[in-house]
Amino acid sequence: MSKAIVVYYSYEGSTEEIAEALSDYLKIDLLEIKPINEKKATGFSKFFWGGSQVVMGKTPELSKMDKNIDDYDTIIIGSPTWAGSYTPPVKTLFDKGFVKDKKVAYFYSHLGGDSKVESKVRALIEKNNQLIGIKAIKDVATSKDQALKDIKNWADSLAL
Repeated sequence: MSKAIVVYYSYEGSTEEIAEALSDYLKIDLLEIKPINEKKATGFSKFFWGGSQVVMGKTPELSKMDKNIDDYDTIIIGSPTWAGSYTPPVKTLFDKGFVKDKKVAYFYSHLGGDSKVESKVRALIEKNNQLIGIKAIKDVATSKDQALKDIKNWADSLAL
């Protein structure tokens, strides 16, 4: 049996709720990643700032992690969707070599703008890892019970 961890980035808390539930359900470790200099924006400026970070291909420096990702065989990564893509902190995980030669599953929260996420995530993960699953979780804030049910069903399908 492989050693697994849920690694997540959450800007407003929706992805965090799902990541915590997933970690509890699977009884595996949990690790939050955070950029060192994260800007907190609201309203339209939040979408502009986040989207511009994605479009510019930013890889923000991450805060010190309290767990070593190298100690795990399977990494379940969670992130919100920004500008139809994964977030810059997730890009940092892969571009800076934190996640390499692993089995990787990916879940993402979104409000309906997820049309290109899966192909982008697949390309990112499959460069240096084995992709074992992708799951979209829509509108966590208003459909939390359904989101939790969906993520548990997906977790069962991963056969960890």
